[in-house]
Amino acid sequence: MTNALFAAVGSGGLVGFTLGLVGGGGSILATPLLLYVVGVAQPHLAIGTGALAVAANAFANFAGHALKGHVWWRCALVFAALGSVGALAGSSLGKSIDGTRLLFFFGLLMLVVGGLTV
Repeated sequence: MTNALFAAVGSGGLVGFTLGLVGGGGSILATPLLLYVVGVAQPHLAIGTGALAVAANAFANFAGHALKGHVWWRCALVFAALGSVGALAGSSLGKSIDGTRLLFFFGLLMLVVGGLTV
């Protein structure tokens, strides 16, 4: 197993575990792990790759909760629909921003989220 594949397996497992455990943090972890551990060189590529990986992890997490009746369907569907529109708008804007600047904004967002979480 190559180092990049080993790093991807470990990083993906960590992202999935965290997302399953606390219901969030997937992209906050995925983007830096893809960039600095796995070795994805371009921020935009890391963000897109992380988006697919986190979506698959989130679906697996959702399935377990749905089977146990832990989903408030009406709220979830509204949240998902509006979140999808927001994601489309955000990804369209993000593609027009330089990768280094985008990572700076990402870091600021991580600080804000961390500050609001405690």
